[in-house]
Amino acid sequence: MFLKSLLCASCLFVPAVSFAQDVRNPGFEEGLSGWTETDPDSKTVSISGEASNGDSSIKVLKKSGNVSQRVTLTPNTDYKLSADIKGGGVIGIKADGKIFYDGKTKAKSFETVEVVFNSGAATQGHIFASGRGSKGGRFDDFSLVQTQAANSTAKTVITRSAGGYGLSPDVTPAQNFDLLGWTLTTAADDNRDGKADSISEAKLSGGYTHSKYFYTGPDGGMVMTAPVGGAKTSKNTKNVRSELREMMRRGDTSISTRDSSGVPTKNNWVLSTAPVRAQKLAGGVDGRLTATLAVNHVTTTGADNQVGLVVIGQIHGKDDEPIKIMYRKLPHHKKGVVFVAHEPVGEDDIYFDLVGQKQDRANDPAEGIALDEVFSYEINARGHTLEVRISQVGKVIGEAIIDQSESGYDVEKEFMYFKAGTYNQNHTGREDDYAQATFYELNVEH
Repeated sequence: MFLKSLLCASCLFVPAVSFAQDVRNPGFEEGLSGWTETDPDSKTVSISGEASNGDSSIKVLKKSGNVSQRVTLTPNTDYKLSADIKGGGVIGIKADGKIFYDGKTKAKSFETVEVVFNSGAATQGHIFASGRGSKGGRFDDFSLVQTQAANSTAKTVITRSAGGYGLSPDVTPAQNFDLLGWTLTTAADDNRDGKADSISEAKLSGGYTHSKYFYTGPDGGMVMTAPVGGAKTSKNTKNVRSELREMMRRGDTSISTRDSSGVPTKNNWVLSTAPVRAQKLAGGVDGRLTATLAVNHVTTTGADNQVGLVVIGQIHGKDDEPIKIMYRKLPHHKKGVVFVAHEPVGEDDIYFDLVGQKQDRANDPAEGIALDEVFSYEINARGHTLEVRISQVGKVIGEAIIDQSESGYDVEKEFMYFKAGTYNQNHTGREDDYAQATFYELNVEH
């Protein structure tokens, strides 16, 4: 039996009282009515005539595809979610910032899977079904009931590695992270329009994945890969990225991404030193981005000043970049360095070393960060003060406090947004050379 839990094998769930909750179209007799479908290749999700009850079920071939539905919950209440699964698949619910799930690997016939959980502070959740294994599975007869169970233990997702960040390796990135507040630029050009694909908030939060460039890793982390030869955002852009862009509008397309005049919209934020009118127009004032990640791979070929260099987090302004966090590991080094670039409006970058030294011919940093080594960063922008910190195991190992009072970002026609991911800074290496990072935590505050 496939479990990601601390469930004791001797614990029996014996409901004393059950109250049914509404799951719309629980057996898919009405096709996908009531459900949201994520089908990246238009072949992963389909209605099947093979069912445990009735005439229909849903077939999901891969974990990159899924169906989901929002349900209403009563806070601090025990629930039992169940469904019948044939083949390989996972059912679960995301609620109160946690994922509860269970599944089957190779069920030869429809078997009932149950997930018992507590709603915590949540008033709503999202139930989901994802494929698993090489052939995926079929799902039928979803049910969600309140339950008072003896000796119940919630099947909270527990990561196999990466320090245990409550992530599941068996679901999409959007089921592990809140991605409604982001868009994604990938290194793919699947629609063949000659530029990198841009994934909207709705599609991203609905469960989008890409098998090469954006997916859930074996430890539950969110993997972003940017090869030298990948698709670029425009003809004038040299470097490839698989990178998230903050979208404060959270899917409300009535709010424009940016105003052509340069004044802020509710989709972006400004500094508290900006004019009052700009602060009223913006979606937020000041901002803090925190992330926990590991850089898994950097380029090893190409020009000396580009090898091994990748941007992993930044604030982007209207045209310039108040801060970029860069990781770099040279081919002959065991560890990499971390530094930041601050770009005053219309001027050249100013660099600050955080861990090790930026120079092309620096020595292997004894206190550096190796590939696959987990660390965290923080970007905190408050008025004229811009703080950046790198930490490991709760200890700050590098920081920079930048005075941006003369940097030009506190004017009316200026705005900001965070970015996080893998922005490869090498465009001269082999086309199959690449940069890759895996994120385990990602949070934004305003």
